Amino acid sequence: MFANKLRELRNEKNISQFQLANLIHATQTQISKWENGAIEPSLTQLQQLANALEVSTDYLLGRENDIGLVEVKTDLTTDEQELINLYRKLSFGDKNQLLGFAKGLVY
Repeated sequence: MFANKLRELRNEKNISQFQLANLIHATQTQISKWENGAIEPSLTQLQQLANALEVSTDYLLGRENDIGLVEVKTDLTTDEQELINLYRKLSFGDKNQLLGFAKGLVY
């Protein structure tokens, strides 16, 4: 169930295994093995996957049919939240460019 859900969600979001791996600090091989049912992610990795795919862990595990998005309360300002929302709309390459630019500004 989990393997199919993971592959389905990743494809729906149009994210490659490599891109998903980078988002959660895993390897493409791990993503492939999870999608093939060869291994299962740790609890931390499962939470990271759910966050990256914007679903609940229960949905990812097939325990509920509703995506079950959970509202996470943060101390982000409106501007910070807007930046995050805009960042999420960028392509993988554009995200990397933006991160490089931001790091250049800070360092």
